[in-house]
Amino acid sequence: MNFIFSVPRRAAALTAAALVLILNCTPSRAQAPAEGLPPFVNCRADTVEPAPSDVRIAAVGDLVFTENPQINRRAFNDFLPQLSSADLVLGNLEGAITTHDKPRKAYVPGRSYAFRFPVDTAEVLKRANFHVMSIANNHANDYGPIGFADTLQHLRAAGLEATGLKGSFVIRKVKDLRIGVIALSHYPAYNNVLDIEATSALVAQVRSQSDFVVLFYQLGGEGDAHALLGNDDVVFLGEQRGNARKFAAAMVQAGAGALIGHGPHLVRAAECMQGVPVLHSIGNFVSSGGLSVRSLANVAVFAEVLIDDQGRLKGVRATPATFDKDRLPMIDASGRALHLVNWFNRQASRTLPGFEALNFPAPAEQREVFRRWLRSTPFGAQLPVQD
Repeated sequence: MNFIFSVPRRAAALTAAALVLILNCTPSRAQAPAEGLPPFVNCRADTVEPAPSDVRIAAVGDLVFTENPQINRRAFNDFLPQLSSADLVLGNLEGAITTHDKPRKAYVPGRSYAFRFPVDTAEVLKRANFHVMSIANNHANDYGPIGFADTLQHLRAAGLEATGLKGSFVIRKVKDLRIGVIALSHYPAYNNVLDIEATSALVAQVRSQSDFVVLFYQLGGEGDAHALLGNDDVVFLGEQRGNARKFAAAMVQAGAGALIGHGPHLVRAAECMQGVPVLHSIGNFVSSGGLSVRSLANVAVFAEVLIDDQGRLKGVRATPATFDKDRLPMIDASGRALHLVNWFNRQASRTLPGFEALNFPAPAEQREVFRRWLRSTPFGAQLPVQD
């Protein structure tokens, strides 16, 4: 299989990754060919070959654009081939598209930020083949009712669907299938990951009207301290942020076909629950407007779900990403994000009853580079020697 980090590229990939570690900086942008992407895999870790009749659903994590339109227009350059070939693309718009200049909240470093994007951001998303944007997050309302209304108007004008408000969902006809999308967060104005009973009922309702249901949601604490998956209810900055595995198990039972989390600003473990893929967090995707790319936040995944023409899950693909000097996403030939997900899976398998890891292909020859990078982070520096 000709991965982006396959044998012909091994030396270059290892050299580039080593330089990242030595210089503690982000590597320069390098385009990888579409034919060199990782494979789709199923819950049994079998490689799955896509068919022309299959439906591809792509999802990316938090999108925080800068107020510089020139930078934003380059945001998806490395991933345009994958975005363009997807039948349905989801993203989490973590801020307001507005010219309104009065934020709803004060700027408090380390605790409170207000994100605002230029009015052509919706067109940037449209040109990159996005279809559905989640506004179920803690920044969509940063510029109050005016900014929120502006965001919805600009997205609608560009032909994009915004979803996430309480009781809302999207059902899109893709090829001959009806794909249901439910966006969620931990706030009462949105479909709520804390209200499992109501959300289960919503999932069942959408499943009854569609062939396949994807849940796309903000859940969990943020940063390295919340990287490891647990079975607990998480409180972050005084807010209830949900219980990742309890939520996922209930949603699978209600009829969800795939669950894709975001919000912790880093990748987390991935598992299969009754044959349903659960990506507990896929990390950030556009960080240029104010998100960190340091430590574990330096890697992310571009997630894809493959379903057949009968609406049955075939597999999942995770393409590893990192960030350039403008904190825009680029394909990461070192594959660190995949190794990191698999590493988190090993930890979860030791501590969480019933955890069935969803591991992604990550070539063994990259493992030592990954370990050195992990040890170089504040998170990895605290690990026991044997890890």
